[in-house]
Amino acid sequence: MFYSKADTYQYSQPIVSISEALLRTSRIYCPLDIDTEFTHLPYDLNRPKKEVSKTITVQIKEIASSEGKIYTHPDCADIAKHPVASYGFMTIDHLVAAGHRCVLTRVNQPTMLPVIQFDLYGFFLTAELYRIVQGAYRDDIDELVRSKNPKLGQIQMGRRLIASTLFTGNKREPWVYLPWVLEIDGHKLQVALSFYDTCAVHGAVNYATFCANCGVKLKYKDTFTAEEKKVMIKMYLEYLKRYGDYSLGDLYNHDALIENMEKFRIIYRSLNIENYFELPRLTIGATVARIVRSKLLQFLGFDAKGKNQVIEFCRYGTAEHFKEYKRTTAVYNAKVDGGRCRNNRPNVARSKQLIADADIAGCYGNGLRNQEYPLGRPITVDYPLRSNINEYLTLRQFLKKYRKELVPGLWQARVSTPDDYLLKYSQDFLVSWHPPKNPANIPTDSELENTDWFTEDNIGTTKIYSKQVNLAIIQADFLDWLDNTCTARQRKELLDKLHIVTAVFYPKSERCTTIPEFLKALRKHKGKNITEAKIKRGQSKVIKIEQECHAWISVNMGDLLVNQLLAARSKYSKKDPEQKPMNDLYKLCINTIYGDMVSPFFDIGNVVVGNNITARARAMAWYMEKGLNGFQTITDGCAFEVNRVISPRNQQRLTSESVFEIYTKEVKGYFNITPLGSEQEIKHYLYRDGESSQVGLIIDDEKLDNQQSLSWLGEQITIHLQKQFPNIPVIDKFQFEIKDIYTSASFHGTANYKFWIGDTDKKAKMRSYKKLGYDAYQLPGDDLQLLTSNYTPSEEFLRDLRNKPEKVERCKTYLFNKILKPGEYKKNYETSWKNSEAFPGCTVESARLLRECSLTQFTFQSKKQFDSWEREQKRLRDKTGQSYESWFINDTGSLDFQEMIETLDEMIRRGDVKYASSREASKHWNLSREYSDHPEYKCLLKAKHQLDIRYGRAQMEDLKEAAEAPIEVVRGD
Repeated sequence: MFYSKADTYQYSQPIVSISEALLRTSRIYCPLDIDTEFTHLPYDLNRPKKEVSKTITVQIKEIASSEGKIYTHPDCADIAKHPVASYGFMTIDHLVAAGHRCVLTRVNQPTMLPVIQFDLYGFFLTAELYRIVQGAYRDDIDELVRSKNPKLGQIQMGRRLIASTLFTGNKREPWVYLPWVLEIDGHKLQVALSFYDTCAVHGAVNYATFCANCGVKLKYKDTFTAEEKKVMIKMYLEYLKRYGDYSLGDLYNHDALIENMEKFRIIYRSLNIENYFELPRLTIGATVARIVRSKLLQFLGFDAKGKNQVIEFCRYGTAEHFKEYKRTTAVYNAKVDGGRCRNNRPNVARSKQLIADADIAGCYGNGLRNQEYPLGRPITVDYPLRSNINEYLTLRQFLKKYRKELVPGLWQARVSTPDDYLLKYSQDFLVSWHPPKNPANIPTDSELENTDWFTEDNIGTTKIYSKQVNLAIIQADFLDWLDNTCTARQRKELLDKLHIVTAVFYPKSERCTTIPEFLKALRKHKGKNITEAKIKRGQSKVIKIEQECHAWISVNMGDLLVNQLLAARSKYSKKDPEQKPMNDLYKLCINTIYGDMVSPFFDIGNVVVGNNITARARAMAWYMEKGLNGFQTITDGCAFEVNRVISPRNQQRLTSESVFEIYTKEVKGYFNITPLGSEQEIKHYLYRDGESSQVGLIIDDEKLDNQQSLSWLGEQITIHLQKQFPNIPVIDKFQFEIKDIYTSASFHGTANYKFWIGDTDKKAKMRSYKKLGYDAYQLPGDDLQLLTSNYTPSEEFLRDLRNKPEKVERCKTYLFNKILKPGEYKKNYETSWKNSEAFPGCTVESARLLRECSLTQFTFQSKKQFDSWEREQKRLRDKTGQSYESWFINDTGSLDFQEMIETLDEMIRRGDVKYASSREASKHWNLSREYSDHPEYKCLLKAKHQLDIRYGRAQMEDLKEAAEAPIEVVRGD
């Protein structure tokens, strides 16, 4: 049960006698697998109870034992079927059951006693954290969760639950001290806690999949159905044997970690880097980052001791490095931009044409195989951050000065248009970024990875504006677009009006072709950094000359690692149950490499590599969006109508100007709208394949089945785009795959959609909504009335958009439930959770309405215009529970969604800064007379107030003030 030595989750020197162990060490380890079973208590929303959940049992197992033990939690002492846990920290009950004499006490001052460190293993340990302690001991845990002082210790949840304490010298240790002293068998020990949360070891998979991938077999994981799990107290009382088998099955996390380690030994051997083996970490990103680093060591010919040298070579491309430039524009290079997400046809809510859902095949994986990874120090062009006299180079000047030094794939720049300048010729290729007030706040902590909210406060906002550009990333694919797709007048404007705010590039002249040449250049470099001040009244200046070594070498990521992983993966069958776990693990590693490259959390990450991969994908997505006349572009693909793709008329060519706002030009004959790859309209037929309906195409009178149809369409996309956009290298680098073919669809916002095959609907995709149904309510009188427990607002809304976009039924008030995470609990403690019985790990609810009107559906001209509309929308929503919907309500109370999006789109395109400007009443300050409340607004306010009572935010007598409370409406995207 106790050990003298620990190397993360490997333990040695088991302790037989604590007395003898304390003679040779001041810290002993007690690693335990833990789990709990609990139930979310039902309640009447009209008469809410404060009690949120009840813990039934606590399960604990020593890591060396084959089976654990069950202890009834004090919450269920009245129905106990097992020994009732009595200690404030319930793992002590397990020590007592093992025969140890224990006394646990709380102390006011830190002690200088030897330490007993409890290493707790579990899957999503947040669920267990507050359930294994009680009374004042739980208050101690709560204090660490809410702690803002890393030197006193903190418990945080990012990808996983972690404990950490910052010691002198910025050294962070993965444990926290508690104000607890354990006297065990006559020896007094200071208690420390450390967590080994396995919920991110293999990425976003559940416990059963994690164990299966590691080769740990769980006999009883499927003992209970989903419905039975909702009534676990009943299962405990009536099916004790099944309950015991099921609950003890969650105590094999340490076993899974050891098996996972052996699996990664196999991976290291397959890559010929077994001499560089490192223990897998508790997140897949950190594990794969170490594999990449090992391959770089091998590439350079270094042994494992050369790790720090490799980190030094990589350091100058990391986000962490650029964050150090807190006073210059170089700090803007710390961010890697994401994928393209845009509604290309914002006035279209549905289509009943033949639709294909196309993706770029292996978008980021293939991007990685074609990408060079540089080692060395790049050139950085930057300016003082807070200065008003920066004379930025124009894009034309920058290219004239440096273009011969720019290596495709290994340079980037951030460009902006001058303040208050609006482009004459609209564009939708470049994505603007508005950074946080302090760009150095972009999260890059390599250990914690614990950012709960990616908001304007830490990464800023990204958006496409048609007449303004702010800190947009440009690289080689942008220049291809500029040279081959722009009209002469638009090219001239962009060359002269885009200013280089900062740039990073690995100069072609400094490139080394061999490792000895690279190492020699570093060794022989004799440059000096010089600063000189020249003083002259009114003309004083400071001249800085930096002569760091900028020699560099690169290696192709495919050659370095990706191709080897693909080859090793092919040796394991996806269909063989014995081989599938290794196949899946190799696939996970391949997919994670891209994430590590673009992540700010790892020392082998490179922002130039990351931005080139994502910019390449955004460029490819733009050509798909335009050439296929797609609906919504979502990162690596878009849905489009098979019989309505774009081609130019009269031997002309498609330009960025001609394809801008295509949907407004269809009836004006600017271009041809034709079937993809065919002169005749493509017909289709439906057929059954097992339980599902499939769509097959009829090409030249030949019937193709679904798979043949998907392959044909994928090939035709490449041919079509190459023809419409010649001389664009990125199109040749990718292939396309079709996820499926559909006969109708509905669209909303930038990334919300639903497809149909015939009359069979497919699951909707709508951010912030779960597949399972919610409790929905109405307010016929003074009390809320439950309408259904299976309300699916996104499904019903998107179904209405497809069937009757002019008569969309209004949504109902529903309760959205989620697990309360430590980060949110800490951030909103004073306002939301201080007087609540809810704690991290509990399921909590909030009352919501679906928002039909989403401004993300539209492309605005500038940030100023977007901010104005957003302020107006928020003001309306807070006042009435809805925004522009008020003006588009039918006599029956339904919403004319189609008229609404057409009206708003037209106003935004012509440059209006708010909706009110179109209303005559607003000119006389009488616009409020046109407002109308959402029909479920009062119901929402009532539900919110009842939840405030449940969570201790309001008392019963506050009911009259409920109408003044701010409204919570979930974003659709």
